[in-house]
Amino acid sequence: MKRFLSLVLALAMTLSLAACGGSNSATDEGKTPEQSTDSSNTSASETNSSIDPSALYAIGGGATGGTFNAMGATFTQFFNDGKVYGQFSATATTGGVQNIMFMQNGTCDFGIIGLSVLVDAVDGTNAFDGKPYEDVKVIAPLYNAYFQQFCTKDIKTEADLRGKKLVVGGPGSGDEATAKQLYTLMGMSFDDFDPQYLGSNEGIEAMKDGHADGAIAVTQLPFSSFLELTNAGKAYLMPLSQETIDKACEPGEHSIPVWFRATIPANTYKTQPEDIATIAQGSYLCCRGDLSDELVYELTKYIWENVDDLNMLHAALANLTIDDVKDCADLPIHPGALKYYQEQGVL
Repeated sequence: MKRFLSLVLALAMTLSLAACGGSNSATDEGKTPEQSTDSSNTSASETNSSIDPSALYAIGGGATGGTFNAMGATFTQFFNDGKVYGQFSATATTGGVQNIMFMQNGTCDFGIIGLSVLVDAVDGTNAFDGKPYEDVKVIAPLYNAYFQQFCTKDIKTEADLRGKKLVVGGPGSGDEATAKQLYTLMGMSFDDFDPQYLGSNEGIEAMKDGHADGAIAVTQLPFSSFLELTNAGKAYLMPLSQETIDKACEPGEHSIPVWFRATIPANTYKTQPEDIATIAQGSYLCCRGDLSDELVYELTKYIWENVDDLNMLHAALANLTIDDVKDCADLPIHPGALKYYQEQGVL
């Protein structure tokens, strides 16, 4: 009987130790690559003991139906196909602001972040007022995201938005943060209309059902959810006023410019016969600054050595090239990524 109890206790201790082995921290160096039971995962780790192929990493994406959500799933698939850097999973979030908050508290290791939210976090402004997070770092640029305001046909100008039900994104999303900034530039606060805190899919359904008068998104062109909406004749793409564009493109309180002037080409959406003036910003794959330089270096190298495969995984990434990194020179790039870019001569 004593022998049986001893075996049970030994088994319990073994299982307990195994459960602790899959830390989502890239700084957990307790395991060497030789301890991995999967010999196929050791190739990139044989020369680098700080990369644990059994470690777990979480990538924060965005709301269902949105591009950030798709990016989180895309990079989860892409990195897992590498089979040498760890095991990646996509974490459901409301978007960029929550992605950074999740990186702050350790829930996520990576996140998809828009430039305005990234700069807010570093500077401690807007959603991060008084609580800056300077440890968020850029790994790679992804795509340019365009501000798009879709409205019912009775809304003709920015002034007409007052008193309406407007979808501003989920709580903690990049869209919500952008809405607060842009509507402030228009001379409004959320008290001047009825904000609907909905993600992309829910917001589109609300407009289809007549429960919302407008919705915004900061995303690629065209955005499939808005294609569906305009094709159904439920909304049209409303331009920003030149005054709002001018204000948005001023440096303002940020350490670096966030928005640049952009154009949505004619016929991107139904009933849009002319070019539409708007603003745009970059979006990025980011990570916690405490992830090891070796891990981030290898992931960065994997991205660009396999960028042709990445181009085919999502339309927003179709034109991504390493030359796009040159536009990141002023951003807080992770040292591991920076090492690779300097080796390639792009920074």
